[in-house]
Amino acid sequence: MKSFKEIYRTSENKISGIAAAPGIIIGEAYLYTKEKLQISKADVTDIEKAKSDLTEAIAKSKKELNKIFAIAREKMDEVRAAIFEAQLMILDDPILLNEIIRRVETERKSPEYVVDDEISKYQSKMILSHEAYMKERALDIEDIKQRIVRNLQKKRWESKITHNVIVISETLTPADTILLSRNKVLAFVTDHGGLTSHAAIISRSLNIPAVVGTHNSTTQIKDGDEIIVDGFYGYV
Repeated sequence: MKSFKEIYRTSENKISGIAAAPGIIIGEAYLYTKEKLQISKADVTDIEKAKSDLTEAIAKSKKELNKIFAIAREKMDEVRAAIFEAQLMILDDPILLNEIIRRVETERKSPEYVVDDEISKYQSKMILSHEAYMKERALDIEDIKQRIVRNLQKKRWESKITHNVIVISETLTPADTILLSRNKVLAFVTDHGGLTSHAAIISRSLNIPAVVGTHNSTTQIKDGDEIIVDGFYGYV
């Protein structure tokens, strides 16, 4: 049996990433994946119902984000909690919302398709930016897009965490990070993301160790593996 130090120093057992939030934690890995939403491009016959469904889904999305914003304000300072206020502003953007409604009316396609397509245009511009900050913000917008589509499809986000675990995920949105922190989460590890990602900023605010930008943690680590997360030096 290898000692703790031997395991920690053995290169084949070590995944490198970016130290996003300090701390060292040993615990059980939990691979966190969200259901991939299937987008329907179906034709719409009842335009008024489609617009009503869209309005309802946006209102529900705002309600959810307001709740998360309230939790964030309890757990973090106002400056960092403002991450969610910025997301709420996108849901109130008249140019974006009016364009989505206009497209539903003229193209007569399902609201979920129009929402996905229209918001994806904004994301594409951000992802093409040479600035890491802008690329990170594209992930925040992904959360808003998925939230509206999920509410149009009448689906719910549910956490299946029942005991102390280290969450391993490809990416984490700000909302994911806040909501998972209310469960029994010891640390976060993600394939993507950097120091400016809101998930990293929130982890630091909540004193939850985090290593981000590992590229392959979700393929190297299995559910139930016992792992060490070193948020000081960026190793798993």
